[in-house]
Amino acid sequence: MYSELHANYVAYKTEAGKRRFRQIAVVEKEQFEVRIFEGNVVQREPKFIAESTDAEVYFHPNVKDAIADAEKEFKESFANGWQAFHQER
Repeated sequence: MYSELHANYVAYKTEAGKRRFRQIAVVEKEQFEVRIFEGNVVQREPKFIAESTDAEVYFHPNVKDAIADAEKEFKESFANGWQAFHQER
């Protein structure tokens, strides 16, 4: 389904007393997109995640490859000082 959010991984780090968030999301469009963006708040709105113009975007032909890439990016974030953020629903 167009603009459907299939995965949303969130990491955070605290620098100079301020928390930053890094989100890595899988969105279905013409292809499956891995969208990576950072900000001062966790974005929960699927429409924002799907349409953010500040995101790095990587394209994949299927959801399986896109989720695998998103998981890899998320795990690699830890090497750069990010920590997993557990979202409450």
